[in-house]
Amino acid sequence: MNVRIITAALVLPLCASWLQGQQLQPRPVPTGEVQSFTFQSPSMGVRFSLNVGMPTGYKPGDGKKYPALFVTDGDFTFRGVHEAAGSLAEAITPIFIISVGTALDEGELEHTRRRIYEFSPPGWDRNDTFGKLVEGFCQQLKSPEGRCTGGAGKFLTAIAAEMIPQLAARFPIDTAQLGLFGLSAGGFFTSFAIFQPDTPFKKYIISSPAMSYGRGEIYRQEAAFASTHKDLPVGIYLASGALEASDPMLEGIGEIVSGMSHFAGVLATRKYPGLKLTIEYHPGMGHSDVMFTSVVRGLRILYAK
Repeated sequence: MNVRIITAALVLPLCASWLQGQQLQPRPVPTGEVQSFTFQSPSMGVRFSLNVGMPTGYKPGDGKKYPALFVTDGDFTFRGVHEAAGSLAEAITPIFIISVGTALDEGELEHTRRRIYEFSPPGWDRNDTFGKLVEGFCQQLKSPEGRCTGGAGKFLTAIAAEMIPQLAARFPIDTAQLGLFGLSAGGFFTSFAIFQPDTPFKKYIISSPAMSYGRGEIYRQEAAFASTHKDLPVGIYLASGALEASDPMLEGIGEIVSGMSHFAGVLATRKYPGLKLTIEYHPGMGHSDVMFTSVVRGLRILYAK
């Protein structure tokens, strides 16, 4: 047999085997200690996606209970917040990170449609500049009748009365040490939750809150609370990016930086003895990138060992 033919007969199978070994092969994604669930809310009539990130060093059955930080926006923010908590293992107390919201595979439109409704206050006629803008979004998104805005109270109740009891029955969560995180519209919702009678949270991390929601509703909520309370024994971390202050949409219409500043100033004048309030403006950062810095700073301050 020709030497070249013999050589080819030996080499080609080896090459095919070698090439096959160089191909990308799928594998399970190493997500760490995370469990994911769906929950059909009986009161809201929609399905929520939940992710539960385990505390650093957590071992089932270790007899300990851990604080938990609830994160709005579901899958869309969970990974960043969970990884931030993991990166601070030496600086903060071990903590569950639990996200509530829509799933990535539901798409951006459904995510936006749901968050506008679930994060916004009831009783808003949407006749102000920001309200008209939101009304336009709802029309573009084809929000169901009666589900453009106004769901914040219902959403908070669904978390407090429906989801937390089930999560606490499955995981060793210290329900006396619950926190809430929100960005933008979620930041407004987190601020709104502070003053509700059924709120289960004691610590709040608020990044770039859109304080135009409800045409000053957050200040009315705070004033109503102050009229009947002498103390607000919670921890609040407020932050925004310095670049947001000159943004015609975020600040000019959404009142993110000025609204946050006014909110912090009002709280400071109350002189609540149990309130731990921190406000920071992060230089060189905008609306989206400041979120991760806000989470890290908020965790460091509110959950320090």
